[in-house]
Amino acid sequence: MSHSYYEYNAAGLVTSFIMDLNFGTQTIPFARFESVYDAQNRVVRQDMYIIDFMDFETWNHDMWYEYVYGPNNTFEVFSWENEDGGDQYFHSTFTYDGSGRITGELSYISMDNVNWTFDTKNETSYHPQDNSTGADFIEYLANAYSSTFLLMEWNIPILINSSTSYFWNGEIWIPDYRTVWEYDGSLRRIRQDEDEWLTNQWVTQDKTFFNYDANGNMEYTIMQYGIAGTWENDTKIEYFWGSFTSSEDLVQGVSPALQIKAWPMPFTESLNISTSAKSVGTPQISIYNSRGQLVREFTDSDKVIWDGKDSQGRDSANGIYFIRAKQDKASAVSKVIRVK
Repeated sequence: MSHSYYEYNAAGLVTSFIMDLNFGTQTIPFARFESVYDAQNRVVRQDMYIIDFMDFETWNHDMWYEYVYGPNNTFEVFSWENEDGGDQYFHSTFTYDGSGRITGELSYISMDNVNWTFDTKNETSYHPQDNSTGADFIEYLANAYSSTFLLMEWNIPILINSSTSYFWNGEIWIPDYRTVWEYDGSLRRIRQDEDEWLTNQWVTQDKTFFNYDANGNMEYTIMQYGIAGTWENDTKIEYFWGSFTSSEDLVQGVSPALQIKAWPMPFTESLNISTSAKSVGTPQISIYNSRGQLVREFTDSDKVIWDGKDSQGRDSANGIYFIRAKQDKASAVSKVIRVK
């Protein structure tokens, strides 16, 4: 199970989120993603951090992206990744059609951010009835991509016919893989093929079919893979839809096994922390800063007062803190803010 905690700016854009994962009976912060925007609400910087699995308290910088904007909704992307302890830098430039849509991406790679070589290129074609613009893509980067970066599926709401990728072998561009989409008369995506370039031709490796109910909502998807000239079903995802009124409480249900109360909020000098649990026992109460670093820990009571100091007696800075309580297999998290 995973849990994600989001923070937003005044424009409603995601500035950061932390993803927690369950490992056995322990819940730990796994990844953190942060975004920075300019005055036009365009994303200009994104950073991703992964928890250090040796101590579960230190965030390791894993990658960053920088977006440099030009005229008429054009832009370039610079990025860095920590690949097996080494640095890899990337730089992508783009070509556009008359509507400002990206039709080509040329990516370079460097190990020192000085000497660059070709890496990959991508070509994109669009459905004849697609009416998106370059501004739509930039808006999507800010509004959606920043909150879905850690998810493998990136379904951009643009009608793309095909996306073809090539790699540079040192002399020429070699086709690598492509994705081809098919739509019905209502412009709903009904099929997606993943192809590989094998023996000088495109060979479909996976197919995904999208099915809708009478109301046009996604009902289920089926992914198939090819084997020995036949197609076998591999994965099916079903979607269930319902309606509700404003008077219904969608989060009402089984009460959690462990809960946290913290007050006052925000706090200046001291914070009261109280936990309640269905089972008998003393919970472990841990306080983390916004970087996911452990600040203080209490193990002797279900009601404690945090004086704002860390385990070394040093005063903690202003900002956001996460309180995590754990008892047996149950856990709970609460966010608090300190201002002085």
